[in-house]
Amino acid sequence: MSSYLLIFILCFISSVFLLYILKQWLPAHFLAAGFNARSNHSIPARQIGGLACIPVFVCVLVLAGFWDIIPARLSLSLTGAAILVWVTGYLDDKDELSVRVRLPAQLLAAIIAVYGLGEDFRILPDLFPHWLEIIFLTVAVLGSINVANFMDGLDWLTVTGIGIPLFLLGIIAALSLQNPTIAIIGFSLSGALAGFAVFNRHPASVFLGDSGSLPLGLITGAVFLLFAQQAGLIPALILPLYYIADSGSTIILRLRKGENILQAHSSHAYQIAKRAGKSVGFVTGSIAALNLFLAGITALIISLGPIAQIAGLGLAILLTGLLIIYFRTTGSNAKATG
Repeated sequence: MSSYLLIFILCFISSVFLLYILKQWLPAHFLAAGFNARSNHSIPARQIGGLACIPVFVCVLVLAGFWDIIPARLSLSLTGAAILVWVTGYLDDKDELSVRVRLPAQLLAAIIAVYGLGEDFRILPDLFPHWLEIIFLTVAVLGSINVANFMDGLDWLTVTGIGIPLFLLGIIAALSLQNPTIAIIGFSLSGALAGFAVFNRHPASVFLGDSGSLPLGLITGAVFLLFAQQAGLIPALILPLYYIADSGSTIILRLRKGENILQAHSSHAYQIAKRAGKSVGFVTGSIAALNLFLAGITALIISLGPIAQIAGLGLAILLTGLLIIYFRTTGSNAKATG
């Protein structure tokens, strides 16, 4: 465990240092974040977080592959896929690329990431033929890329919503699994995000940007697929459940209203709570607390049978659903009293 914590600390320090250098050297207007329907910031900020976090993580990924700590195929594939969406995200932050450019690049990156998992990689071999499961896995990674991007709309939200689960995943993997790949990815990526958190605290002067959220979603999706293969699908669903539930319920609600789900909006549960008057600290703190409970459930059921795992998933869904309902109800109450 001490070696994994060292990786976390080194990534944290590297991310802080690199982001500090970028803040000092880059012009103040470089990748300045505009204001749109999903904006929850009130002061100018720059979308340069991904320019620091992702290179730090990629360096760890390359070195781990070079030293055969993780499979070379996985290292090279995730590195290539992450760089692809990192560059695409940077160009989107800079010039607002069209969906016709972004989506094919994201799809290609998802295909490359799934390829890196290995030709014999399976999660549900008894339910689906291999070719169909490959399609499902690719869609899952593509969805993770976009969920991370959609949910990146509040100071410290990505840190608490993805960074904490990744850190806790690293701990669970280090203590429960023999393969070091998941622990290394979890600790290194969460360490890089912890460095970003120093500059993203409210009121944030730095955002992650698409150059950060897109590769973050890709790697997060891939590492939770690896976790699903080694620990089971149910434990892998519990840790990232808030992001899945908030984004999924928001898409369903917007589709029911006939809205374009690709357009900027403020319909996520956390956005509704923030705009109803809840503080940034309250919103992100609530999500962080939920993620600690979800990690506890995951750790408890990881070695148990299917009945216990289903019960754990039910409890996780209940806790997550209650928080999302509370966030949305807060917004409804604010409108009613307003």
